[in-house]
Formats: sequence, C-alpha cells, structure tokens
Amino acid sequence: MVDPNRDGKVSLQEYMAFMISRETENVKSSEEVESAFKALSADGKPYVTQDELYQNLSRDQAEYCIANMPPYYDSHGIHVLGAFDYVAFTKDLFTN
Repeated sequence: MVDPNRDGKVSLQEYMAFMISRETENVKSSEEVESAFKALSADGKPYVTQDELYQNLSRDQAEYCIANMPPYYDSHGIHVLGAFDYVAFTKDLFTN
C-alpha cells in the first residue's frame, strides 16, 4: 500500500499520499494529516495546488480533495488562484 509503483522504495510523496489516504479514525491527530499536506506543498506553504494534489495522490484522492477543500485566502484576505486550504480542510475532517 505504501509503495504503489512497487519499486522497492518508499518516496516521501508515496509516504505522504499513504498518510493522507488513511481513514481518519486511524490517524492520531489532525496535525498528522496537516503535516502530510504540508509536505506535499512546495516549500511547506499553507496551501496545496491542484497540480501538487494530482502529482502526489491517486486521481480519486486528488479529485476528492479538490471538490472538498476550500479555496485559500492569504492573511490579507486575497484569494490565491489555484490554491486549496488544507488547514481548513483538515480541521473540518476532524470536527465532523
């Protein structure tokens, strides 16, 4: 499950995709899921892009995230085009 391309190695992206795909009841905290998304984003930014999701998750996982993640707004309330707020998404997962 952790090595989907079966090359005998687990890349950081494969590990993070595995962590994100785990059912939420098996995850100890929202911080674990948030950390996994942060690792997927370039430079650890507080949002992920559609491209980052498709590059690191299965198509179904990426499409689920895109359909359910709110858009990201910076600290000035400006919408960052193509950015998804994984922090809000993660908090919503653990409060519902």
